[in-house]
Amino acid sequence: MPSEERRGVALNAIRPCIDKFHSAVAKTSEEIRALLGGTGKAPDDQTAALGFFARGHVDVDRFSVFTPKSARIAEAAEAPTRAAQSVLDGMLGSADDPFVLTLEEGEDLAGKVGERLAQIGRVFSAAHVVELAQRGKYVEEEHAALLERKPFAQWSRSERSLAPGLVIELPGTVFTPAQVVPFLDMAMKMVFVVEGDASAAALARVISPGVFVQQETGDGALDAFKDFPGAAVAALMSSEAVSFVHDPQAGETTYERFVSLAFPKELKKRSIGGISAAQQAEDYALLETLSVVPTPTGEAASDPAGKLSAWLLSQADLASGGQ
Repeated sequence: MPSEERRGVALNAIRPCIDKFHSAVAKTSEEIRALLGGTGKAPDDQTAALGFFARGHVDVDRFSVFTPKSARIAEAAEAPTRAAQSVLDGMLGSADDPFVLTLEEGEDLAGKVGERLAQIGRVFSAAHVVELAQRGKYVEEEHAALLERKPFAQWSRSERSLAPGLVIELPGTVFTPAQVVPFLDMAMKMVFVVEGDASAAALARVISPGVFVQQETGDGALDAFKDFPGAAVAALMSSEAVSFVHDPQAGETTYERFVSLAFPKELKKRSIGGISAAQQAEDYALLETLSVVPTPTGEAASDPAGKLSAWLLSQADLASGGQ
């Protein structure tokens, strides 16, 4: 699949998150415009507030960041309020660009993701700046920096529920997804578009009970990823990687959550970037361990019903795919 096409697939998978985020930003921008002197209801006002997304792309009435409404705004509050609106409108006018992150050889994945999310988080700070300005509590020296960046660690629960998601394009040599685990909270979704060789089971280290995880090596869709209501991470990889889906909604135990799993015919035994062959083997072994179907022991092993259950499980597509 060509790189541009894979980016399209990845963006489509996080599109609902982007639309939800933009709806909140657009609604807040509209409210601020009303504070600055208009009702925000005239067609020109709405078009200016929504920018690129004024073309029926989002429902601006559905979501709203927490900006209080007021019939007027004090003169002293006007400058910070306009600065906050500029941040919001800048986000609306940048289309999908903020949500696509491209890394080069040698770059730090965690650092780049953290910085991009801090830039996106400025919109939440913008709403806070407007609130401070309205209450007469805004202090330039203390609060102006809020519009520069807001690290993900400072995002509230409500703000994390509006996370727009990220598409991360990177070479396999820097594909170390365990680094993004601290960001996988609430509604955060990430799709890695991996170029070249990578650790065949790299996403094994991201698996946890409540996170949807998918490695895709073919042209398969990311529909289940897209529809999952919580945190999710996926990777579009070469045909030499493991292909699997770990769906938290599929069962209570870990092996039940592996709704699909297919191992490559052979595992390459060589370093990839700074990832040694031994580390790659550990990723692979971890995935095998997590997906294994348990067999009964002790009394259960001597129970005909238990044996039958174990035999049926061993015949499942998941188990046979792991042989």
